[in-house]
Amino acid sequence: MAKETQHEKETKQKQSTFLKVYAAGASIASAAKAAGTTRWTVKRWVEADKNDFRNLYENAQNDFKDSLIEMAMRRLNEQQAKDSPLLLITMLNAYIPERFRPNTLATEEVAKETITELRKLSQKAFKAVPKTEEQMTSKSPLEQVEEIMLNRGVKTDDD
Repeated sequence: MAKETQHEKETKQKQSTFLKVYAAGASIASAAKAAGTTRWTVKRWVEADKNDFRNLYENAQNDFKDSLIEMAMRRLNEQQAKDSPLLLITMLNAYIPERFRPNTLATEEVAKETITELRKLSQKAFKAVPKTEEQMTSKSPLEQVEEIMLNRGVKTDDD
């Protein structure tokens, strides 16, 4: 087994320092600076998996996520009416979206169904001539909204 070079020892020390600071919640750039290196070097360590760094890096990310969850639980128990949880909620959404970000993205199908329902309601409310499903969906969503607005008597930019 080859003897570890000074450069390899320094790299391991830098990696260790980076991981400790990063797990405590620092940004990649700040943790890299604390370790005496750059974010690009950290990226290379992950890609090359130097010294099993990829696994250690993922563990540090998970440690940080766990600390956010612990902080959230503490805040739940200690929160006063005047305290705002907004920053903590934002951090939980950003770093652990699989658990804390609400699924609010509408799919294309949901959007089409919503527009169809709006058209039906609009037709009932304004006694417009009913259209076929094909006529309603052959237009772009923008065209459909403009048509609804025209049926209501609202002027658009094209008028």
